[in-house]
Amino acid sequence: MTYLNHILIIEDELDAAESLSDMLSIDGFEITIAASVQDAMKLLEEQRFGVILTDRHLPDGLIEHRLQEILEVSSRTPVIVVTGYSDLQAVILAFRQGISDYVIKPIIPEDLIHTVRRILDRRVLEQHLKVEHAFAERIQSTAEAIILVIDFDGRVIHFNRFFTELTGWAQDDLIGENWFERCIYPEDRDLLINVCDTMSRTDRYRGCTNRIRCKNGEAREIRWSNSKWSESDGGQQFILAIGIDVSDLEEATQRAVRAERLAAIGETVAALAHESRNAIQRINAASEVLAINVRGNVDSEEELSVVQRAASDLSTLLESVRAFAAPIQAKMECADLREIWRRSWDDLKCKRSGRDVLLVENVTSCLREVKVDVCRMEQLFRNLFLNALEASDGPVRIEIDCECNEEMVCLKVIDDGPGLSAEQSAHLFEPFYTTKPTGTGLGMPICQRIAEAHGGTIAAGNHSNGTEVAICVPRVKAAVLVS
Repeated sequence: MTYLNHILIIEDELDAAESLSDMLSIDGFEITIAASVQDAMKLLEEQRFGVILTDRHLPDGLIEHRLQEILEVSSRTPVIVVTGYSDLQAVILAFRQGISDYVIKPIIPEDLIHTVRRILDRRVLEQHLKVEHAFAERIQSTAEAIILVIDFDGRVIHFNRFFTELTGWAQDDLIGENWFERCIYPEDRDLLINVCDTMSRTDRYRGCTNRIRCKNGEAREIRWSNSKWSESDGGQQFILAIGIDVSDLEEATQRAVRAERLAAIGETVAALAHESRNAIQRINAASEVLAINVRGNVDSEEELSVVQRAASDLSTLLESVRAFAAPIQAKMECADLREIWRRSWDDLKCKRSGRDVLLVENVTSCLREVKVDVCRMEQLFRNLFLNALEASDGPVRIEIDCECNEEMVCLKVIDDGPGLSAEQSAHLFEPFYTTKPTGTGLGMPICQRIAEAHGGTIAAGNHSNGTEVAICVPRVKAAVLVS
């Protein structure tokens, strides 16, 4: 900002102009002289100056009558007016129009230099503040981080644009509202309120990670770095929280942990299945022989039936865990999805026997074949149908809707059961999570892995009449190894 050392003097009397120039040159300032406002305007259009020093009486009028033109052309460069005592009242009125200061004749060089230096120092400070403000605004608007300010009562004072882009909350939604009640889940509130209370009483600042509730109800995992922030006058204090969205990292970490768990399960189950298969076969062989020996003894036959069912359940459980832990390599072939889900429905005939159950196919556009692993897709539909049948003891209505195009097949399996609780929705695809007394908790995770092996997706939520599971797979997709 070298132009700040350059001063424009507007003075029509040559001796007075040279006198002012000499005073300021001694202190290292660069001087340019203009004899009128008109000459000064031409100079101001071509270059910038740090200060404009002008006489009040000029050939083209009083300075206060031309002041707005000068300020506009010069981008509001500070103006100092040189005046006598008789004009002092008029100069004071000119302050209202925008002059920065005045110097009274006869001029004392030290006073003039001090006034110019003071105004230039203020201008440098203003420039620095302007740059810092612009930088802060740019950081707030472009950084992919949340900037949040709340008071120690939890009221929202300010947040940046990225917070709105991430969560959907606008300024009108949250400013003045309680942060903990609007955006924090109940199970996290006590911890965060305690952090806020600790910061209000001590100088210890704590970072933390927690979920925040978006406007659409979704949750985002945020890693916070907190500090105290005070107003410029040292008055009220606030909490300045910088947050980074780590939802994807958290999900990736969970996937890695799940993969390690599955690998461990796979090794354990492989050894367990090998050792258990022979034992189960011995139980089955012995129970068949025993069945011959106890034929006609009703009590013994019932007890033996319990043993046989237990052996069958154990075999099924081991096979389910083994199948889940093993990598899925889809063997793709062209097939009609309607035929696949109809076979899955037929496989559950014994489960439907004696019940009021209806499968409704609302299919209008899925008339073409799709490339899938037939066996795996039968397993997927069988699991979904079985969940719907077991969700209710009363009549069951299951609908299959289809929305397809040239690239994707999107199916919705909708039942009229009780729907999903918030806990079930959060953990539905987690291995071994179940609300059934005899379930393994692997049905939906297996469905997810089958969908992913086809390069597709699966999601579940509540429908107006029960639960809705949406499956989307490409019509033609190379097999994907899911381990």
